[in-house]
Amino acid sequence: MALWLWPIAAAAQTRPSHLGGGGEVDVSLGRIIISFVICVIIAGLAILLIRQRSGKIDLASLFARIEPRAREIKVVETRRLSPHADISLVRQGGREYLLILQQGSTQVLRDEPVAAASVQDPPCA
Repeated sequence: MALWLWPIAAAAQTRPSHLGGGGEVDVSLGRIIISFVICVIIAGLAILLIRQRSGKIDLASLFARIEPRAREIKVVETRRLSPHADISLVRQGGREYLLILQQGSTQVLRDEPVAAASVQDPPCA
C-alpha cells in the first residue's frame, strides 16, 4: 500500500511553497492605494449616474449649486472705437460697468446697479 503512495509523497515534497509556483508579488503600497482611489471614484460616478437616470437627483441643478455665481463676469457687448480703443459693457455681481479699454489704460465711464429685469438674458428663439 505504501508503494502506490510513494510517487504522490515525492511530488508533494518537490512542489514549490507558493501557489502557482511563481515568485513573490512585487506590488508597491502606492499602486494599491491609487487603484483603490480610482475604484472609489468610478463607483461614486456610477452611483450619481444611476440616481440621475432613475430621476432621484438632477445633476444639472447639483452642478449649478456648486458653480460660484457671485464671481461671474459677463461681457455683454464690446465695440471697437479705433485701432487702439474698445468700449465694453460688463456685468459682475449685480453691477454694470461701461469701460473704455485703450492701449495701456482702462477707464470706467459708468458704474451702476443693474435692474432685476435686465440681469436675465432674453430667451433664445
